[in-house]
Amino acid sequence: MDASPSTAGVGRLLAAIRWQARAWVVVESLAVLALATVAGCWAAYAIDRLVEPPAWVRAVLLAAVVAVAAWIVVVRLVARFAVPLSDESLALAVERAHPDIGDALSTLVSCAGGATAADGLIDRDLLARTEAEARGIVARVRPRSLFRLRRLAGLTALAAVAVAVTAGAAAARPGLAGVWMRRLICLSNETWPRRVRLEAESFVDGRLVVARGADVDVVVRATALGPLPEVVELRTRGRGGWRTDRMGTRGGVGDDGLTSGQTFGHVLPAVVEDLDVEVRGGDARLHGLRLAVVDPPAIDTLSITSTPPPYLAVGPQRLPASRLVPVPRGSRVDLVVRTTKPLTAAVALARAVGSDAEPAPLAELDPSDPNRRTITVGIASVDADTEVLVRLTDDDGITNRDPVAVVLAAVPDAPPRLTLRLAGIGPAVTPGAVLPIEGTITDDHGVADAAVRLDWGDGKRDVPIERATQGGAEVALPADRPERVPLGDLGLAAGMRLAVTVAARDGCGLAAGANLAAGDTWTLDVVSPEALRAALEAREVMLRRRFEAAVNDLSRARDAAVEAAEADVGPRLGEAIARAAGETDEVAAGFRSIRRELEANGLLSPELDGRLTGEILDPLAAVLAGDLAVAAKACRSSADRRSILSPVEAALARMRAILDRMLELESVNEVVERLRGVIDAQERIHEDTLEMKRKRGREALESP
Repeated sequence: MDASPSTAGVGRLLAAIRWQARAWVVVESLAVLALATVAGCWAAYAIDRLVEPPAWVRAVLLAAVVAVAAWIVVVRLVARFAVPLSDESLALAVERAHPDIGDALSTLVSCAGGATAADGLIDRDLLARTEAEARGIVARVRPRSLFRLRRLAGLTALAAVAVAVTAGAAAARPGLAGVWMRRLICLSNETWPRRVRLEAESFVDGRLVVARGADVDVVVRATALGPLPEVVELRTRGRGGWRTDRMGTRGGVGDDGLTSGQTFGHVLPAVVEDLDVEVRGGDARLHGLRLAVVDPPAIDTLSITSTPPPYLAVGPQRLPASRLVPVPRGSRVDLVVRTTKPLTAAVALARAVGSDAEPAPLAELDPSDPNRRTITVGIASVDADTEVLVRLTDDDGITNRDPVAVVLAAVPDAPPRLTLRLAGIGPAVTPGAVLPIEGTITDDHGVADAAVRLDWGDGKRDVPIERATQGGAEVALPADRPERVPLGDLGLAAGMRLAVTVAARDGCGLAAGANLAAGDTWTLDVVSPEALRAALEAREVMLRRRFEAAVNDLSRARDAAVEAAEADVGPRLGEAIARAAGETDEVAAGFRSIRRELEANGLLSPELDGRLTGEILDPLAAVLAGDLAVAAKACRSSADRRSILSPVEAALARMRAILDRMLELESVNEVVERLRGVIDAQERIHEDTLEMKRKRGREALESP
């Protein structure tokens, strides 16, 4: 007969063991899966709650939990289910669990899957005996004894407790569970509810745009249901890595009865790169903040056009752009500012320099301008120093840290400048003199007119200067063409005083009117021709004596050089010749002044002019340019005594000849003076005689 495990109950035993093994694998895998999933979720919750990482980190955590769960399902469940549980392996498992039953069960299973007794390969008696033993084994074996049920029960209980605790926590705090689900599953950036809450001011969607190089003040508001955090840290990360700074408190602590608040701040100096920002205080965390650094709007080009006042008759002028722009007072100024980037807003303000008043707006950016990079500013009239401020705001809301400032310096129309002198006129003049005025009259834009003001006693007169009416910026009165002002028709008399002033006016057309300027006032005594001539003759005597002293000084130096024993006499004689040349030049200048003064006062006769020019001035000029110059050169270049003394002797001879002629002229002047005295005496006698005759006639008429 055939040996069949089913007939012996072996098949039912092995099927029960197989089913329980499968169930054990499922229960254990599910318990491990539950424990791993719960542990992963709690770990992700702890990391997210403490650190609040960005979304990509939470995605990695979620992926890690899912990967572990998938690994458990694949390795501990699917892979184990894929392993076949044959009758032979189950029989061996039963025999290992019950060593006392021997190998009857495995033998019976093996025979059932191989040759039968009918084949003649198996002994029927032995097979029957084995089958009988198998029936006894089946009756004794309990399938559950083959499994570690206590371990499975503990693992299952632990998993159930973990799941129950997690579910209870989620039910007890549904808000936290919802936040966790949204942050971990939906990757939301919703923050965890904490005892302390931090809010960063000025950040929009976690981003704050700042100007490059600017100091950034990071301000955080902390609120808490309990005590406020004592320390709030600001963490920033740039190219150099993370940096931590402690934020300082700002203001006092606010308390509304339920929550308390405190403001914290920290200034990041001169930020030049993008920074990641985090804030930590108490149990609160702020992540995902970023400082974005952009270049602030700046001036690309600045065009300045000035239109001077109409009276200057000058068209618009393009001025170079600079911090200080001088313009004529009353000018119209137009500024065209072009920026480096498009703008959302721009405003130009103006105020007087040195004023504390708020600047007045001049112009704003035209929102309809598609360019959005140009702002035009017009100032109708610059009447005082004006500061123009231009504030620019770009698309990022960045305003230029220091407003663009242009100072328009209103240059006033200066009054004319007079540099004049009376040429050839001393402190006294005769009634018939002609005043020669030399020099220049200048103005920054143009001289409108000028006049010579004469003031004497009760009389006044303005004598216009015709050359000043041409409107030029400079009126020149050179020495060869001075302005001559005659005094003959003023009716002056000896003993009067005459004040002479030159005044000029420009063509300023502003509201204040034209600018007037006056030069120095020259006060002159009006004297008779005789008195002036006598004064000039006295000056001639003084000049002759100076020249005589110079001749004597040079003569003594020559004598000392002749008597000196040393051979080198050049330097000593050179000094004497230099002094003599200087004195001679000054004497010549004095005689020229006398001649000009005689000419200006109408006292220069042809004879007197011939004596002064031909017999004094021309010889003095000749000796200066000739003999004295040759002698000075010999003293410098020659070492021979004879070569030095010879030109010195020639110069002395020429100078003595001029001095003798001066003495002769002085004698002539003395004779003329005596003759003038005789003539004056005759005139006085004649006048006295006429007066006596008139007196006697009156007496004769009055006598009875």
